[in-house]
Amino acid sequence: MNAKRSILALFIVAMMLSAAMPIAMPGEDAGSSVTVTTLTPEVESVLIEPAVVTITPGVFTSIAVTAEVFAPNGIDWIKHVELTNVEPHYLQGTDLPLALKPTEIEGGIRAKYPLTLDIPCSQPAGDYTVTVTVTDREGNTATGTATFTVEETLAISVTDVNFGSVAPGKSSEASSTVTNLGNVRVEFKKKDGIVPSDMHAGGSGLIKAKNIAVDWDWKTVLKRGYFSPGENTKEVLFTLEVPFGTPPGTYTGRIVFTPKAVK
Repeated sequence: MNAKRSILALFIVAMMLSAAMPIAMPGEDAGSSVTVTTLTPEVESVLIEPAVVTITPGVFTSIAVTAEVFAPNGIDWIKHVELTNVEPHYLQGTDLPLALKPTEIEGGIRAKYPLTLDIPCSQPAGDYTVTVTVTDREGNTATGTATFTVEETLAISVTDVNFGSVAPGKSSEASSTVTNLGNVRVEFKKKDGIVPSDMHAGGSGLIKAKNIAVDWDWKTVLKRGYFSPGENTKEVLFTLEVPFGTPPGTYTGRIVFTPKAVK
């Protein structure tokens, strides 16, 4: 009797559990949802060529900046890639930020962004860091950096000195314009900075270098670029004394300008 009661009790419990289970009706759909979020893009690398820059006196020198960008949501999701900073000195004549355009797109999620950057001849020597920033359509940003070095370039230009016509026993004044074309401050030392040579007219005609006086303040520094804009040109005055007895003719010689960098 006890065994029958136990079997009956289990049967009743099974029936109660069956009644609690929902019954799926044919043709009825179940709902579902998912939220997809964006992933922040990455600047995987920034390459600069050449990494060591020797400026060209008087003009701009170009370097190539290439950023490699990974965009997990697709390159089309990138709003812009820009060169946003150059430290420690701003590049004269360059307005930042500068936009980079994609090339060599790989699988729709990777691309290279090249840029030609012009370095002015007055750019001070030293190490520089450039920053490239990528921004996607949702405002997510990432940055990458690279460094390059600008070497010291000592360079000047000078104009000819023309004393014109002068008679024996007379003197004449003339000048030369000295222009600093490099990226360092320069000066001329008195002993060997500006040195005239003898002037010859062919045959026996000679005016010795000692007859040419250099009127120059030897403390003068020719500046350039960031050091002091507009102070890269100076005039050097010369006075020529022609001794009595000097044969007539056209005399020519050389004046050698030897600049030294100011540290």
